[in-house]
Amino acid sequence: MNKVVIFGAGQTGRGYTARYLVEKNVEIVFVDQDKELIQRINQDGFFSIHFYNKDRTPFIVKKITGYHVEDDLSEVLETADMIFTAVGEQNLKAVATTIRKNWQSDRNLPQLLTCENGINPGKVLHEALVEVFEQDLNFNVSQTAVFCSTINLEQTRLDILSQNITHFPYDTDHFEGTLDFNGAEKIHDFENYLKRKIYTYNCFAGIISYLGYLKGYELFGDAANDPEILTMIDQLQESLNPSLAKYFNIPLEEQKDFSDKAMTKFKDRAIIDFCIKNGRAAKRKLGKTERIYAPYTIIRQNELDTEILPFNAAAALVYWEELQGITEPEMPSDHRKLLAELLEIKEDAPYIEKTLYYYQEIKKNRESIQLLNLLNN
Repeated sequence: MNKVVIFGAGQTGRGYTARYLVEKNVEIVFVDQDKELIQRINQDGFFSIHFYNKDRTPFIVKKITGYHVEDDLSEVLETADMIFTAVGEQNLKAVATTIRKNWQSDRNLPQLLTCENGINPGKVLHEALVEVFEQDLNFNVSQTAVFCSTINLEQTRLDILSQNITHFPYDTDHFEGTLDFNGAEKIHDFENYLKRKIYTYNCFAGIISYLGYLKGYELFGDAANDPEILTMIDQLQESLNPSLAKYFNIPLEEQKDFSDKAMTKFKDRAIIDFCIKNGRAAKRKLGKTERIYAPYTIIRQNELDTEILPFNAAAALVYWEELQGITEPEMPSDHRKLLAELLEIKEDAPYIEKTLYYYQEIKKNRESIQLLNLLNN
């Protein structure tokens, strides 16, 4: 492997994907819609990755160039050995359109691999490529799950601050050959693997970010150590872990260990992350396959306590409402209709009734939030 293209030069593209590629000494070409970011990449020609706990020596990512998404990408795509994405699952259709516009060859596309959060981003990209390509091309779209926290290092142009994790699980069922990254792990049935991550890691992250936002926390690690939030997550785990163990047909102790690892990571205050950043795209995260509603349905099938999840959905609505026009899009005023459409359920469904009840209770007590009091009323 000599050259790769990464769609997305943000924190995941630079801080997660690139860190594995630099060890292979490959040329990295970033493609992004941020013109200023691309200009910096081309001016500097390198950036550094630092680590939260100073438990690894920082290293430099070199051999990088950048292109704006509207540039002519035909040559860089057709000479790439692999194409990665780190743009957010909701933007993968746009990536497919860009690839199609710039693909002039009649040969097959190189191996593609998505680095996104979602239930099956590889499938999303694959279906988008099938839709935009009229000719019959063969291509493989693999995917990974991002467990590593990364943020932009303040007061620098491009540098990244990252968690020191060397773990790159990937969908081997849709990968031609073997990925020889340090830390690469072959995973079969990757959709189930991603579901388990979203229903555990992302579920907890959603609770910490939205409830932490309600309580005025800026730092994610501080919110993750809040006694009320920890009590609510502990309460949820009593229902969530046995339900997910049954759903994924795995031993309960294995799921508990998975769950504990998530909370150990989130409670580490040395990992600098932010509640608002983790809560962004609230509309997507309120959806039927996402971190709040999907675990709710699984737990409810087992007739266990689901109360914390509609409470968190209500917190997500407040987050969205208060940040609309700032970091979030405009929010429809009819919340009942909004939830029914997002979840494809009836407007009087118990989940919606509970969510709207808690939404009103949070709004009434917004100036002095006592989470456990509201939950237990």
